[in-house]
Amino acid sequence: MSIAISKKKILGLALVSALAAASGAACAQSAEYRAGYEQGYRDAKEGKFHREYEHEHEREESRIIIEEARYGVRDGNACDARDSLQNAVGGHRHFEFTVGNELCGDPARGQPKRLHVRYRCGDSQSAHAEAPEGSVMELSCQ
Repeated sequence: MSIAISKKKILGLALVSALAAASGAACAQSAEYRAGYEQGYRDAKEGKFHREYEHEHEREESRIIIEEARYGVRDGNACDARDSLQNAVGGHRHFEFTVGNELCGDPARGQPKRLHVRYRCGDSQSAHAEAPEGSVMELSCQ
């Protein structure tokens, strides 16, 4: 019977220790949250968020947007490379890559292929780029 009591006491002590550790972590997390909140308040008063928002908005307007990308042989088999190219470009304003079958597969085995791209920078007019397989293509927003 004394063995059962000591097991209960040990479990009880372990539970109390775990709760104490958890409450200490919650207090530390609370202090971090409060410090972050106060810093955010100070930043907002100084207008930092507004400037950062404007900067991000400018980047959004000038990032590369792929409208069309066709990879293949002229007047023959080709594949749509728009989605894979847009994913690769991400939100960049300048992007260089090697034209190849990684874009959307090999639509015409054994034949030389070309990539035709129509893209724009934010709300600007569309631009065109064309390059043969194996070459480096550069897309850029000024």
